[in-house]
Amino acid sequence: MKFDLRHLEAFVAVAEELHFSRAAARLHVAQPALSQQILRLESALGVDLLVRERRRTALSDVGRLFLVEARRTLEQARAAESVAERARRGELGRLRVGYHPTASSQPFLTALAAFERVVPEVELSLRELPMGVLGQPLHDDVVDVAFLSTLGDVECGQLQLRMRTLSTERFLVAAPAGHALAARAEVGLRDLDGETLVMLGRDVCAVWHDDLVSMCGRGGYSPRSIRYVGELGTQLTLVAAGLGVALVQESTRLLRTEGLRYVPVRDADRLVISAAMWRTADTSPVLTRFLNLLPTAPTSTGQAEQLPEPLSEPVAIGTRLPDQVH
Repeated sequence: MKFDLRHLEAFVAVAEELHFSRAAARLHVAQPALSQQILRLESALGVDLLVRERRRTALSDVGRLFLVEARRTLEQARAAESVAERARRGELGRLRVGYHPTASSQPFLTALAAFERVVPEVELSLRELPMGVLGQPLHDDVVDVAFLSTLGDVECGQLQLRMRTLSTERFLVAAPAGHALAARAEVGLRDLDGETLVMLGRDVCAVWHDDLVSMCGRGGYSPRSIRYVGELGTQLTLVAAGLGVALVQESTRLLRTEGLRYVPVRDADRLVISAAMWRTADTSPVLTRFLNLLPTAPTSTGQAEQLPEPLSEPVAIGTRLPDQVH
C-alpha cells in the first residue's frame, strides 16, 4: 500500500471541511504539509479526489466514493486500536482455569467470580481436575492457572511454574454429633485410637493419603479400620451417619454442619496449603489481572500475609512433582 492512515485522516478532514486552512487547523498541521499529503494520496491512487478552484474546494466523483471507504477504514483502525489497548489491560482475551473442587477452593472460586464481574468480556473457562493431577495440564497448555490443595510445603519441583499461597489450614476431626469426641474443646490424634477412619482412597490422591496416614502414626493413632471414599461429600455423609470419623481441613466446615461436629486436633503436625499455580513464562495480561484479585493468605496468627507481586519468583526445586499434589 502506497499510503497510510495519516493520508486518509488528511483527506477526510479536507473532504469534510472543504477548506484547506480549516482542515489544517483541525489536524494541527501546517497548510502546505496538508496539501502535500493530499497530493501524495492522489498520486498513489492515480486519481483526483478533489476539484480545486480559485474560490472553492469540492469533492470529485471519485472523491465522494473514496470518502465513504476512508471513513470506514479509519473507524475500523480506531476499533482495532481499542481492542489492542483493552487486551493490554487484560479486559479482553481468555482465561482457562483448572481446579480441584475441595473445601479450600472457595477463596479461589470467589476470586474467579470477582474477576468475571470486573472484566465480563474475558472468556472464562473452568476445568475440574482430577485430584492428584495438577502440573501436567499447565505443561500441556490446557489451563492457564490451576488451584491446588496439599499437605505441607508446596514445592512444585519445576522452575517452569510459579506458585502463590492462598491459605494455610489446620486439621479438624469431623465426628458424628452424638459422638463422645464431639463435646471436646480439642483432641489429640491418640484420642482417636480405635476409631474407624473415613478417608479419601489412595487411588484418588496417593500423596494426600500417605501423608495423612503417616501423620496419624506419628500422633499415635492407629485406625481400627479405614473406610475409603472417592470424594469429600461422601466422606462427610458417612461420618454424619456414625460410620467413623474423618480428618479434614478447617474450611470443610463451610460444606456441611448438619449431624457433624468439628473439633481441633492439637498435635496434627501437617498443614493444608492451598495455592494457585501458573507458568513462569506466561505474561498474559488477562492472567496478571486475575492474579491481582487473588486473596491474601492468612497466617497462623490471623494476620494477613503480604503476598508477592503477581509474577513472583519461581518456586524452589523440590521432590514433590506437580502431578502428585492433591
